[in-house]
Amino acid sequence: MDELEIVVLGCGSIGTALLQGLLKKGNPRYTYVAHVNTALSAERIESELESEARQRVVITYGQDKIVHAVANADVVLLGVQPQTLPKLLDSQGLVDTLQDKTIISMLAGVSVSQILDMLVAKSTSTGRANREAFTVARIIPTLGATRGNSVTLLAEPSESDTADRFRRVEKILSQCGSVIRVEESVMNSATAIGAVVHALAIVAVDSVTDASVAAGVPRSVAAAIASQSLNSASGLLSGKDRMLPEHLKAAMSTPGGITLNAVVDLDDSARSGIAAAVKAAVKYANRMND
Repeated sequence: MDELEIVVLGCGSIGTALLQGLLKKGNPRYTYVAHVNTALSAERIESELESEARQRVVITYGQDKIVHAVANADVVLLGVQPQTLPKLLDSQGLVDTLQDKTIISMLAGVSVSQILDMLVAKSTSTGRANREAFTVARIIPTLGATRGNSVTLLAEPSESDTADRFRRVEKILSQCGSVIRVEESVMNSATAIGAVVHALAIVAVDSVTDASVAAGVPRSVAAAIASQSLNSASGLLSGKDRMLPEHLKAAMSTPGGITLNAVVDLDDSARSGIAAAVKAAVKYANRMND
């Protein structure tokens, strides 16, 4: 079915990025509802959407409007802060309205099992208060979604989950970038890896730009070279025909060459720091469920 109504509950930076990406790259037959807490948040979303995109989104706000917002939804994206989920689910009639819809959680550190437990506990319908009444997928998208370049982690569904609903989830998300399926047991660690790589890109571009300016290169030129070279290298390391790091290093290395000398210097000064950052991030991410 191509026609879908997608509702985003909570539009922070990631929720808004995903909404923007779907509006730009997604199926034009999709319709959207963005629901937030306050009128101020609603105004922010409206200001961040392009004029043409705004015509395809109904923006609502307020605790008393939540059930109405999701009533006709096929897919509901949970983009609220994890600590606010219990209060959200306390909205009268919401949990029962979510039955038979595809729920996609973007809540960091909250497992599918935890969400299902909350949904079942707060259900008030007779005879339907069980896990089978709900379909929940867990994802972690990135800000690149706004440009159709997200790296979205999708927790592998359990054997009891409906396969066609998860194919729908994957199809929707793939319109905003790449989708990587991971076992939910390593979801937090995988999230940490992505976070470190984004942090590394920020530090790399910033450091290269500053050092280049110090060496006499104009800042705008240095920033363009740094960011576009990073994009070029990542393109070679990704996709179906991706190169392995050692192959790319060999391809760019000539005796006495600049690239290989830079690799040697970075191996000496940066590799251990990057590894330490990954270990620390994974440790921090895995404490989120404690």
